Amino acid sequence: MTVFLIVGLPGAGKTTRARELEAERSALRLTPDEWQMAVFDRDSPTRWRSAERAAHRDRLEGKLIEIGLRAADLGLDVVLDFGFWGTDERSALRWIAAARGLRTEVVYLPIGYDEQRRRITARSGGDPAQFEMSDAELRQWHTRFQAPDVDELRDGTIPAVPAGHASWAAWARARWPSWRPGQG
Repeated sequence: MTVFLIVGLPGAGKTTRARELEAERSALRLTPDEWQMAVFDRDSPTRWRSAERAAHRDRLEGKLIEIGLRAADLGLDVVLDFGFWGTDERSALRWIAAARGLRTEVVYLPIGYDEQRRRITARSGGDPAQFEMSDAELRQWHTRFQAPDVDELRDGTIPAVPAGHASWAAWARARWPSWRPGQG
């Protein structure tokens, strides 16, 4: 089974590609934005950036990872439509999947700032529930985003675990506090 890691900034077309993979592969698609909007449906379009919602997001992602890995163990392809801005996030999931005998595929959707701004503006105009994103935030996010390199896109070598963590599983437990290795 394959666990697809959808990588890109807001507006890059991640959910569109995730939906295509879902249909093509009869896969389970897990998109945290959809869950967050459903669970916190009364939030304002900027409330999702609060420290409280960021913590909720991390816990939500951990549970979605559990569900996705369990589904892959049971024979389904899984599409994790998370964005995965950091190399460490992707490395942890690649390592965890490999340890379970699962294949991963990093699907990277690059986008330049001008096209990103155009798409986000068009999207928010059609759906007032969409998350608001300022120009300053979009520019900052471009500087924080770690694009996958060719080796990562080819499912090459997984880097060493960052200092302070005994394993990628330990790193993942710190990153996604609700994820438990034995649960999924």
